[in-house]
Amino acid sequence: MDEQNKLIEQMLEFGYSKEISLKVIKKCGAKTIDEALNWIELTEENDYQEDIPFGETTVEGGNGGNGSNGSNGSNGGNGSSGGDNDNRCNRNEDASALGGRVSPGGGMTSTGSGEIKAKLTPEEAQKKAIELQKKIREKKLIKEKEEELLRERNRIAMAKEAQKRKEQIEEFERKKYIENFEKEKNEHKKEKEKQLELLRREYEAKFGIAYKSENEKKKNIDDLTENEKREEIAILLNNLKNKQKNKKNELVSSLNILKTYFSNIKNNILEKKFQKIKKENKIFVEKIKIYEEMINILLLVGFQDSGEFYVIKNYPNTYLLASAIKFIDLVIKNVNP
Repeated sequence: MDEQNKLIEQMLEFGYSKEISLKVIKKCGAKTIDEALNWIELTEENDYQEDIPFGETTVEGGNGGNGSNGSNGSNGGNGSSGGDNDNRCNRNEDASALGGRVSPGGGMTSTGSGEIKAKLTPEEAQKKAIELQKKIREKKLIKEKEEELLRERNRIAMAKEAQKRKEQIEEFERKKYIENFEKEKNEHKKEKEKQLELLRREYEAKFGIAYKSENEKKKNIDDLTENEKREEIAILLNNLKNKQKNKKNELVSSLNILKTYFSNIKNNILEKKFQKIKKENKIFVEKIKIYEEMINILLLVGFQDSGEFYVIKNYPNTYLLASAIKFIDLVIKNVNP
C-alpha cells in the first residue's frame, strides 16, 4: 500500500488526478512511474483513429452522450460529432480508464470528475521522469549520508565507551597495586620493628645499657653526656665485632692494643706520656687507624686531634676509660668464647 501511495503521488506530480492514477494502477498493475507512463502512452496511441484532426480536442466521460446529439455527448464538449466520440469511448474500456485526454496532437484532457489537465508530450514526460529519478537519487544520497553519519556517531560512542572502560580498569589495577604495595610496606615495617626490638633486648642483656639504633639522630661528641658517650662506645665495639667476624684474630689483637692505651692512662693518671698517641706510630697505624670505630672510641674517651697527635688535654675521664675497658673485654670474650 505504501508503494501504491508513493506511485500515486508521483503521477500527481505529472499532472494526473488521483482518480485517474488509481484506475491506471488497477488496470495495468504498474509498480513504477515508468510502467504507468508507458501504459498510458500505449493506450492513447491504440485508442485514437487516424481521422481525428491534429490538435482537435476530444472529451470523454461526462454524463453519458447518446450518440444522436453531439451536444449531449459530454458536459462542455466541443466535438463536431458527439455520437462518434461516444462510440470511440465505449470501444475501448481501457482507454476510458483515463477518464478523458487530448488527441495525439496536443490540447487539453478532461477527467471524469471535470478536471482539466494539460497533456504531457513524450519529451516532457521523459524530462519529468528524469527529474523524478534525480530527486530519488538525491533522497537516496541524503539517506545514505544520514545513515553513514549515524554509524559514525555510533562508532565514536562505542570508542568512547571502550576508552572509558579501559580507564576504569587501569584505575582499578592502579589502586589495587597501591593497596598491595602499602600492605607489603606495612608488613615489612612491622617485621623490621620486631627484629629491632629483639636486637635491642639482646643488646641490653649483654651490655646492660640501652640500645641506640643507627637511625637515631647522632649528636656531636661534645654535646653527649657521659652516659651517652658510654653507650656510643658499646655500640661502636658491637658494630666492630659484627663487621670483623671473618678476621677475629686481627680484631682481638687491635682490641688488646686499644685496651693497653686506656689501661696505661687509667693506672697512671698523672703521666702525660700515656695521654698522647702519635698518629704515625707503626703500631697505631697497623692496629688502630685501620678501624674507624676505634678512632671514634678514642675521641669519646677524651682524646682530641691536634694534628700530629691524639692527646688528652684535660684531666682524663676515668669513668669512660673504665667503661671502654669493660666493653673491650666483653667483645674479646664473645669473639673467643
